[in-house]
Amino acid sequence: MAFVTAIGGVSAYITKKSSVGLLTGLSVGSLFAIGGYWITSGIPEKHQVAHQMSLIGSVLFAGAMGYRASANPYAGPGGNMLAALGVVSSAYHLSKMLEWQAYDQERLRAASQLLSQYGGSAPPGDSPTKLNRPVPPGGF
Repeated sequence: MAFVTAIGGVSAYITKKSSVGLLTGLSVGSLFAIGGYWITSGIPEKHQVAHQMSLIGSVLFAGAMGYRASANPYAGPGGNMLAALGVVSSAYHLSKMLEWQAYDQERLRAASQLLSQYGGSAPPGDSPTKLNRPVPPGGF
């Protein structure tokens, strides 16, 4: 998606001298590029934010392409296909963002349970009897 939006912005500038198109294409493309880099970095703390960034980019992309497709229905199926690509990307990133949010909530629940086990009457140095660590999505 980063490549598609960046190339779209550059082609808008080359063909119609649209500096707004260039700025928008490169901005949304950089959202996707940074989000993709953070997703592939293997740092679980950045995954939810990366999917949020990519979700914002997908919604902007789908909205812009949907508007363009509805404004000129005779231009062919390209605008509709790009709008559909934005909708599919939005659905994927929303699903992943919610998955990572559930993982973070499970981590917080496990940490508070662990703290409550240590905060009880056990002497210092004892370990909790049962430690269930949540597994992050994707098995990282």
